[in-house]
Formats: sequence, structure tokens, C-alpha cells
Amino acid sequence: MFSTGDDQHAASFLKGTSSASYLPLLRLARLLTGASSAGIVALSKDSAPLEIASVGVFLADALGELPCEELSESTSPKTFRIAGRSVAGINVGSLPRQKRTSTSLFLFAACETTDLSSQQTLDALADLADLTRNPIYNSGSVLPNRMQSMESVQWYIEQTAGLTKRAKFGLIRFNLDHLSFINERYGWDVADIILEEIVRRIEKLLPQGAFLGGMGGGNFIVLTPPGYTQVTTRSLMTSILRISAAPVALASSSLPFSLSIGWSMFPEDGHTVDDLLTSAKAALMEAQRLGGGHERRADEETTRMHILSSSLEQDLAVAVAVEQNGLFLNWMPVVDTASQQIVAHEALLRWNRPGYGEVPPALFIRCAEEAGLVEMLDSWSLKTACMAAASWDVPHRVCVNISPVWLVSERLSKLVKEILQESGLAPERLQIEMSEPRFFGPEDITFRELSRVRALGVRLALDDFGSGFSSLERLRFYPLDQIKLDRRFINSLGENNRANEVMCAILALARALNITTCAKGVETESQMAFLDAYGCEEVQGYLLGSPVRDQAKPASQSA
Repeated sequence: MFSTGDDQHAASFLKGTSSASYLPLLRLARLLTGASSAGIVALSKDSAPLEIASVGVFLADALGELPCEELSESTSPKTFRIAGRSVAGINVGSLPRQKRTSTSLFLFAACETTDLSSQQTLDALADLADLTRNPIYNSGSVLPNRMQSMESVQWYIEQTAGLTKRAKFGLIRFNLDHLSFINERYGWDVADIILEEIVRRIEKLLPQGAFLGGMGGGNFIVLTPPGYTQVTTRSLMTSILRISAAPVALASSSLPFSLSIGWSMFPEDGHTVDDLLTSAKAALMEAQRLGGGHERRADEETTRMHILSSSLEQDLAVAVAVEQNGLFLNWMPVVDTASQQIVAHEALLRWNRPGYGEVPPALFIRCAEEAGLVEMLDSWSLKTACMAAASWDVPHRVCVNISPVWLVSERLSKLVKEILQESGLAPERLQIEMSEPRFFGPEDITFRELSRVRALGVRLALDDFGSGFSSLERLRFYPLDQIKLDRRFINSLGENNRANEVMCAILALARALNITTCAKGVETESQMAFLDAYGCEEVQGYLLGSPVRDQAKPASQSA
């Protein structure tokens, strides 16, 4: 396929290069351009084009028609019409990168239904080519890629396992926080400068025998030398975290940055490459959820939850699309403090994942939010709860938690109205609850939509009150009927004077605003007595009743 001389360089390169290393680039090319397929093609002097890697149904039947010679004259992308498909291509550069040869790489995107000649598509292809031409360097050589990094983890496992039974090493996995924002706000060139500076700073910290490699997408790993303990690994991890203390100098300014870190230890957190990487990734994702600039050590529960969520999105999408596919409601009674009678039931959404069992609500709801499925979950739970409540013998109130994402789109009132009409439930029997720590969106839009819901006759409650950052402002601005006090307020009642004073102040404030209160997590008689004495109208918790699964009659109609 290749001629002598330069062709030998290309053949040597291809022999040592896995096509899998190009797949992330090709998937991104297809995503950004809207193409149905993408491929990397090599061309050597006096030879035919050779496909190295591809995604989708690529141009294998038309490689000879690819205008590689024409693209070789420029570094700008061009579009063509080949075999009935719109094709965009660009010259990526010579192979191997360390030597100037006549063997070149080309990046192509192709589509049968979409014209790829738009400027946006060509710009995306050019940016991807720039990323491919300008890798991050480590001591003058290309930083080890994902595959090479995984091979190094295996080597460290073998070396450490051959020392002593007590020998260990650490795997530190980290990434640049908010990389997508930096790309969009400042451009990929600036992001590359920051990543290169991160690599340079970390190289200066590494002890003899440590390894630094790239995992793609601004993600990196550091392996501590075989024999490193948890203490020495933590010390190195802390030093890596501190490199963000100084911003990165740019041409006319400087830009601050932060890192998130997750780390694991061999053999405590895994005996294999996959186990160690998975544990560290689970810890990294936990650090990222804290907002960035943090580190977390892998633990059994965090790793278990990460593995559980790995394929969660697909199963959850099926669950919300197919009736009776594991979704159900548990009912938590709400009791009137003075009369000790049940006055409402809170509908708690639960999911029994086929093949796994019941999934923690915080996990699958977070997954639904990230995957854009939360509105489908909300619609299902609201409709199911209202239908059930309409059949109850006693007209208790039904409380349903809804994600605030409905407020920004101003579609909550329409949804509530349609479900009330379909179920026949009286509006005054429905209470919509929204969690206080969540972002509600612009105040004017939120106020307008909440007012529409309340105008239907439906009650509004602020759930988990006191666990966020803007509780008092929301009490002032939004048309609320009730606040549900976070269980952390209740835990120390009767045992801590400061907790008592805070609770008294909250209850007094609610009365002044003509808003009722409901205390969550009541578990002792002393807590119940305190809340009754200071005027908390409603309570719920295990002292008064546990959640039950019975949609027709969730609990006794009288306490």
C-alpha cells in the first residue's frame, strides 16, 4: 500500500497506532458537523488513500475519489460531492508528527442528507484539525494517550504486586474545571494554553518513577511510584491541587483556573486497571459535583453508585416511556400537629430498576436532570398522584414535588391545568412543592408562572426550606402557601438552644407572612412537643408514619 522511504515511516506509525485512538475525534467531528459519518485517511506518495479509522458508514467504496492531493495544498477545509454524498475534508498534517514526511493524514466528514458546506461546519472541522496538529507535549514528546495510560496502570500493578504485600501506589485522576465554558468564552487556543501550562506545572512536582498521561477531554492521570503509601499519595495530590493558586499568563492578561481531583489506591480500591480507573473517576465526579476545585478519595459507596449510574440513563428513558416499567409512588402521611390527624399525603417518586432493584431517588433524579428526562418523570408522578388522590375515600391534600425547570419554560401551569381536568381532582387538594436549594430561574418569569399555578386554586410550597442560599428572598417575592422545614432543622430541637431559637424565629416569620409550616423528619416525641408548642401547623416523619406503597389508599384515612 505504501512506497519505500516515507511509506516505511507511515507503515511504522500505523503499526504502532490503534485506530481506537482516533474514535473520540471522529465522534466529535460527526457531532459538530451534523455528518452521518467521519473518517481519518492516510495518503503516501505513489500510493492509494488508506482508511485508518471511521465512525458511521464511511466512504470505503469511494476512497479513490477523495481529493487528498487537492487538500494537501492547503490547511483550510473544503467541500466536495462524492458518490452522492456531501463531503467536507481537511489536511491534518504529516505522519509521524516528529518527522516531516510526504505521508499525510486527512479528516473527512460525509453525509447523504445534509449539506456540509456551511461556514459553521467548516469552522468546526478546522478547529478539530488544529487540535490534532497541536497536541500537548510532555518533555518534548507527545503526552501518553488514554490507551498508553491504561497500559501504564497495568505495568504499575504488576510492579507493585511484585514488591511486598504492603506495597501500594496511587492513581490520581484530575481535569480542568469548566473546560467547555473556557472553550466557548475564550476559544480552544486559550484552553490549549491552559492545559499545556497545567502539564508543565505538574511535571515539576512529579517524583522519580511517577507517570503523567492524558485521558482525553482535559482529563489526566498521575500514577505515584510503586511503593507510595496513602499518605505520600495524598501529599502529591494536594500539591497538584495547589498549582491553580497562580493564574495562567496570556498575551494581554491572565486567567484563573481550578482542578477537580479524584484518587484511588492500589490495592484497596481495586486490583485491576478498570477497577482503579473506575474508583478514581467516581471520586472525580463527586468532586466536580461540589463545584470544582476539590478532591475526593474513592470509597466503596461512591464507586458503587457510579457503577450503578453508568447505564442508568438508558434504563430510565425506557422507564418513563413505558407504563409500569418500575416507576411507582410511595406515600408519606402529613399530620396536623394540633389534632394528630392525617391531612395530606406526599407522593414520593421511586424506581425499581429491572435487574438492579430500587434505585436511590437522589441518584436517578439527578440522572434524569442531566439527561433531560426530568420533565417526563414529573409529568408521570403528577398525573399518577392526582389520579390516585381523586379516588381516595377522604379528600386529603396530595403533595407532589416538581422540578423548577418547568418555571423557566412557563409550562407548569398548563401541565397542572390539563392533569386536574383529566383526573377530576379539586385544585385545592393539590400542593405543588419545589426544593429550595434548586435554581428557579429569572425572578420575573418564576413569579409570573407561580402566580398562574396559584390562580388555578393549587397550593404552592417551598420544600427543604433552609438547606439552600436564598430562602428569605423567595419568601419575600413568591406567592407561597407553605414552607417545609428541612430535616436538619429538626434534628437538634430540644437539645440545642441555638437550634431552638432559629426554629422559633422561622415559625414566627412564617406566621407574620401568613404562610403555614410543615416540619419534615420528626422522629421523637420531644421534637413533636416543641413544634406543637411553637405553632408549627403540620409535621411528617417516622414518628407519625412511614412511606407506604398503595396508590388507592396510601394510609389510614384517620390517624
